[in-house]
Amino acid sequence: MVKLYQPGDKSRAVCPHCAKLVTTTFNYRDVPFDDGSGTVRDILTAVCDECAQIVAVPAQSTPAIRHAREVADISLEVSIPAPEVEILDAAAYRIDPRATTRFRKSLFAYYLSKWQRETGELDRLQEDVRTWLTQRQALSKQIAGIKIPKRRISFKLSPVTNQNVRKIMDRTNLDKTKLMRGVIMMTEREILSDKPGPVIRELQEIAAIVNA
Repeated sequence: MVKLYQPGDKSRAVCPHCAKLVTTTFNYRDVPFDDGSGTVRDILTAVCDECAQIVAVPAQSTPAIRHAREVADISLEVSIPAPEVEILDAAAYRIDPRATTRFRKSLFAYYLSKWQRETGELDRLQEDVRTWLTQRQALSKQIAGIKIPKRRISFKLSPVTNQNVRKIMDRTNLDKTKLMRGVIMMTEREILSDKPGPVIRELQEIAAIVNA
């Protein structure tokens, strides 16, 4: 059973500032995020009676902190030709027929992590995307006269993930739209091909968790 604390309640905890076991009093304080990206205001915390610094945050305050962090998350929004979005969604469907459009973010995060691990693939990304976009333009010319709509892809990124996106953008000279199209390129190549690569098994495991 989770203990519910009230303002003024007493407890004991090790204070990292005093470096010893101290008595604490529960009080409302503003709590900064660990990564310095923002602050959640007026959260019940355990405050050291000796140095007046925050020592701990009770479980009952965790949802409010999570909500504040979600609000502080950074939006990624791009506009992509509809056929390319359909590639992304078809890949998600092949991975897991239960997948919804929410799985687009999982695919983006997966390839972001993969590029960070496999730097050789990242080094080729700019040229690969340029070649793939040229091929896509050639396909569009073959259906001249048909208006291709664009669709918006939007999801939230944590500040840390957003920093990783910026690092990859700086290294590849790709903007967010082309980076997303790079993800679509990879899903077409590794998931929708006649002989999908081993990444599909990894993504199926991710989907089993995301769609649980």
